Amino acid sequence: MKKAYLLAAVAGVVFVPSARAQTAPVANLQDQGVQTGPQTDSGATPQDAAATDDIVVTGIRASLRSSQATKRNAALIVDSVSAEDVGKFPDVNISESLQRVTGVAIDRNGGEGQFITVRGLGPQFNTVLVNGRIMATDNPGREFSFDVLSPNMIQRTDIYKSTVPQLQEGGIGATVNIVTARPLEGKGGAHVTIAAGGMYDTLRDKASPDVSGVASFTNQAKTFGAVVAASYTNRFSQNDQFIIHGWLPGPQGLIAGGANAAGLGAASLVDSASNISTPRDSTFNRSLENRERLNVSGTVQGQLSDSLLLTVDGLYSKFDAYSTGRTFGAFYTPRFIGLSTNSNGTVIGFNRPGSQFLTANPALTDPALADRRVTLSQNDNYASYANRLTTSYQVGANLKWSVTDALDLKFDASRTQAKNRTPNAFVVVGSLAQTSPRWDLVSGTELPILTNLGPITDPALMRAHYTSIGEGRVRDSGSEYHFDGEFRNDDTGIVKSILFGVAYNERNKNRTNADNSDTVCSYCGYDIPIPTSLLSPYAMDNWLPKASGSDRAPVDYLTYDPMAIIAHLSQPSVLAQVRQGRTAAEQAAEAARQLALPGGPFGLRDRPGQLLDVREKVWAGYLNIGIGGPRWSGNVGFRVADTSVLSQGFAQTIRSITVNPGDDNLNIVFNDPTATSVRNRYRNFLPSANVKYNLSDTMLLRAAASQTVTRPTLTDLGVDNNYTGRITAAVSGGGNPALRPFKSTNYDLSYEWYISDISYLSVAGFYKEFSDFLEQQTLPVPIGIYTFQDTRTRNGATGSVAGVEVGGQLTADRLTSGFFGGFGVSGNYTYVSSTANRTAATNNSCGYNGLSPHSANGSLFFQKYGIQARASYNWRSSFLRTCFSDYGQPEDRRAYGQLDFSASYDITPAFQVYAQGVNLTQNYVYDYSVLEERVKNVQNTGTRFNFGVRASF
Repeated sequence: MKKAYLLAAVAGVVFVPSARAQTAPVANLQDQGVQTGPQTDSGATPQDAAATDDIVVTGIRASLRSSQATKRNAALIVDSVSAEDVGKFPDVNISESLQRVTGVAIDRNGGEGQFITVRGLGPQFNTVLVNGRIMATDNPGREFSFDVLSPNMIQRTDIYKSTVPQLQEGGIGATVNIVTARPLEGKGGAHVTIAAGGMYDTLRDKASPDVSGVASFTNQAKTFGAVVAASYTNRFSQNDQFIIHGWLPGPQGLIAGGANAAGLGAASLVDSASNISTPRDSTFNRSLENRERLNVSGTVQGQLSDSLLLTVDGLYSKFDAYSTGRTFGAFYTPRFIGLSTNSNGTVIGFNRPGSQFLTANPALTDPALADRRVTLSQNDNYASYANRLTTSYQVGANLKWSVTDALDLKFDASRTQAKNRTPNAFVVVGSLAQTSPRWDLVSGTELPILTNLGPITDPALMRAHYTSIGEGRVRDSGSEYHFDGEFRNDDTGIVKSILFGVAYNERNKNRTNADNSDTVCSYCGYDIPIPTSLLSPYAMDNWLPKASGSDRAPVDYLTYDPMAIIAHLSQPSVLAQVRQGRTAAEQAAEAARQLALPGGPFGLRDRPGQLLDVREKVWAGYLNIGIGGPRWSGNVGFRVADTSVLSQGFAQTIRSITVNPGDDNLNIVFNDPTATSVRNRYRNFLPSANVKYNLSDTMLLRAAASQTVTRPTLTDLGVDNNYTGRITAAVSGGGNPALRPFKSTNYDLSYEWYISDISYLSVAGFYKEFSDFLEQQTLPVPIGIYTFQDTRTRNGATGSVAGVEVGGQLTADRLTSGFFGGFGVSGNYTYVSSTANRTAATNNSCGYNGLSPHSANGSLFFQKYGIQARASYNWRSSFLRTCFSDYGQPEDRRAYGQLDFSASYDITPAFQVYAQGVNLTQNYVYDYSVLEERVKNVQNTGTRFNFGVRASF
């Protein structure tokens, strides 16, 4: 479809589906293990009750009213997002709806929401449940990827900010429960809803299908019901990036002289001051991505008798992302010509030597200079692919037995599994610079300026360099069993209910890796020419147009099929060509060795030292006593969790580290692997209390106190180790099986004013005090003559987070009628401050990863005359991405905001047309190291449109 035609179609169909069905009743949170308290404690007025019975509310208003009812009736501090109708969640991505909840921010991947941060705490500190159960994730850790699930299967998503004993432990930031549709809670009879449309990314200029459907049936007696949902999307997108892979702190080797100097000797080789920061590289990238997602879910409910209700549900997700990248890059190693810095110690300009410079200064290449010898700068072309191929499922059964009018028992069992396969390749073909390339960081310009690169598009100059191929695999599987009971006391005493239960959960995370890491530098050194027939010109048009300095970027370079290059370099005749200072005989022996390797020089070979196998078993029990009086209600109780962990794998120590002549990559040889295992066990006692007081018929005051824990993410508990890098940048990482859980003591206070059944205002304050904080830390580890910067998760930090949340929504229908009565607004603001105390061996200047001091969301919506429309702006202030990034330096993200819009029109009561635009302002991400001038990543994914038709029968 032509771009002009498509944009015209979108402009003419700027609408999102509305719902015509009556709002579903407030969901029974008790079935999810959360006590809501009696409805009479909600503070609802008789007028509100009458409105609920007599008025049919649909669409945006139905969603807002249902979410408000969940918030108001809950026995703890909770926010919620509800579907406008079965199969119609407010956004095409669940996390993009959650970002409008007070205190919630999201992290995007490829322009789609993937992870959430709640009250400044990142995804690893938030427990995500599906129907009250843990769902396996394809990520290496516990973090849940919201992009694997289609929103059409979701009825409601609740964000619990305080806790009760029956909620699973693990969510220091929040516990998020995704609830799929329950047929016996919805409309009776048979219903089908189908949506068919497309997706369009402006950068990729390509449309793709987006279809979904939901079918439900409930018999007239409401003793049997079934619902099934399915969806399929196939999105084509583009990601443009500029990347610097870290700023290296410390002294740098210099050449005293200009880029045109001649006759320089060893005396010109000097070192800089130690307090400067130098860019490691500069890369200019375009990635094309294809994201294909298939989801199927279903629920069957049967009222087996007056006292027995059986619910069986399951969901399946297949999410495959295929990404190909093309990059021009320059890697910077000492020595630098004419290096200059600003007053912050940031390097703002230099040249790197080219062949013309070394020809004029031959003494600088004298072998007697050893590691002080000057090497040539490189102009590299990267070609890569990195795929993420996932499947996941969850299936469960719940039996609720109403033993008496006062006693309910529930039995729940579930099984879940996720698999992830990540085949990848990274191939570098480049040339040694003829001229002396120039790098400048101009004040007021976001991107550095590269000049004097020479003939970078001449295929005859191209040589083989770095060749990597690999495949990682993750398997996460678990089983979960719950027994819960609730006794309700109808007497007039203070004790209203007693909830009790036990739970058992076991989980196994397994990760393997295969690659050719022992031969990635088989061709390092730029010795072997690449046939020009394998190369072709590549141009990045319209690359990062809104980033200053992008108009002077090297957007014309060369590309190739990485697998074609690998096939060429695998030939015995090419492997035998002399290179890297070897004699013909030495190279022949090396070629024979590589050909004898399993799979040849670029075959996939298992890396036992990187194996991760972690098994976790958790026993838990709880007791929660519901209490209350004429104007108040609450609960007090505790949860006890006993956790045992077994980490298994292989230990592999380093045998030798060598460097090929003319190159600075480390060639690391390991000793034979030795099986090893580590056990860990701990027990946590977690008390909690919540109280809700009705100040009036419309105003509530809540308070909560609790202790919570977040366990170490499973892959951080491995016994694995990995080592790689260059002479000037040796890095290592791996697991830490001795990690302890991260603990928090929490206090919450909330005021809520319910103006109507849709409009409300709330103000909340919170304070969390931490111990044994878990985060990635980078420490120096000497191995031989090299010092590796070792990055892995460690305990140690203590500190606190405190904040204030203000949120609300208001509709104009109580203020005015007619056209303007269809408008409404919603919004929120969150302020968070933090303190962090780290050990003296680590960086003490950081706060907490993912914590934005300020975040705000605002929406203006309209619903009337068959039209629905919503414009939303989401913003968060700058925040720390990680305290220990490249070379142990903090990495931050600049403040970011984006405008989204959605609308729909009801052609008939059962037929709608819709569209949605995400990031209409085409804002881009900007990451930096320590100071904003030290750019690390500038990323643009453009604007995404969804559009189509929706029909209900």
